[in-house]
Amino acid sequence: MGSGIMKKVLNEFFDYAYLEFIAFILIIFWAIAPAIEYIFKNYIHAFSTMYFSFMIYFIGTIGILEYIIFLWKKHIDNAIEIKKCIPQILIGILLIISLISSIFSNNPNLSFFGEGYRKEGLIVYIMYIGFILSSSIIKDKKYINKIFKIIVLSALFITVMPYLSNNFSYRGFRNIYHQFNHYGYFLMISAILSGFIFLSNKRKIERSAYLIIYFFLLYQLIINNTFGCYLAMFISLLFAFVYALIKKQKRIECTVLIVIFIMSSYLIPHYNIKIGESKQTHNIDKLVVNNITSFESDIKEVLNNGANTDKVGSGRGRLWKEAWNYTLEHPLIGGGMESLRPYYRSNNIKYDDRPHNIILQISSFIGIPGAIIYIILITYLAITNLKNLENDAINITIYITAMSYFISSLFGNSMYYTSPYFMILLGFLIGMNEKTS
Repeated sequence: MGSGIMKKVLNEFFDYAYLEFIAFILIIFWAIAPAIEYIFKNYIHAFSTMYFSFMIYFIGTIGILEYIIFLWKKHIDNAIEIKKCIPQILIGILLIISLISSIFSNNPNLSFFGEGYRKEGLIVYIMYIGFILSSSIIKDKKYINKIFKIIVLSALFITVMPYLSNNFSYRGFRNIYHQFNHYGYFLMISAILSGFIFLSNKRKIERSAYLIIYFFLLYQLIINNTFGCYLAMFISLLFAFVYALIKKQKRIECTVLIVIFIMSSYLIPHYNIKIGESKQTHNIDKLVVNNITSFESDIKEVLNNGANTDKVGSGRGRLWKEAWNYTLEHPLIGGGMESLRPYYRSNNIKYDDRPHNIILQISSFIGIPGAIIYIILITYLAITNLKNLENDAINITIYITAMSYFISSLFGNSMYYTSPYFMILLGFLIGMNEKTS
């Protein structure tokens, strides 16, 4: 009797379409975040990063509550299949390990609440789970397409406005973000999305517009000089190109994207418009070539076990090495969230408090088992969703963008205003997997 009444209430007020629409609106709030932040920073001159910070908790909390209702409704409808919940189970295990690690860390307060710059304690990571769960509810491709378009248009807005406001004499290397490499993450995501919207769009004028946006955002990414994002985007586009050739789908469009990428990589640094920069300057002549040369030297240094491995990856080698040493000191549950700073300082590393590698970050924070589970989660979603890519441009867009972000995370840090994009993509991947697994 009680179950029947509950089922009737849920069917009337929380049907699946309604829950999906709520999830869509929540993610839209994040998609417009860069544009809102730009307006706050440049026109209101207040509330810097406040929208980002508020939306982390708002979307995360509502997303978790909504997913509980969604799960309960599926339970009442006898629609829960354990084999389709493997990603959620793995995320739940990661949460439990993270909780134990934070409780037993040397600084539980820091582990739970984070520090003022990155703002990524355990509480924020729980909010990230809300992003994942909420976006996993969204199955309608029209909703996903609209989300991607709004992310691209937000990117276009914050990249174009500085030029317009400074008579085309401004090149913003960090824009609304704290550092230029954080901006690089966003440029990478939006550039890929614009390219694949071109790939999937059937309207000629709109296709042409998004191809132009793709080139412009790619230009911004190249002069931004975040090589990890550049490299991740190239690998992902190369995968898409090879996949298109093998499957004989969207071959011309994928060829256009990869050709523009390669040509831009060499032409932009050589024939860049000479415009000024009021905050930061660097010589962009042969920018990509120099980065590739340095990357090749780093690989040789590592393979030959040279004496300068600490300097590999612009100093990341030392960060990686010490993060692994710290992991070995706390192999089972790690040292707790945000616990690397004191260890780095004790080893005379004063320029950073993160290892610039997501796997080492997880292993040092919550231990080797946690890192292994994270790798299993990503690998599971990557492999099981391969079958969902054929003749589905939206699924390909989700897959390639997520791949690019993950690869770039192997050379960078998580950050409260960039990590949610990956969480949203993970949610979309989970949603793809649930439909066909």
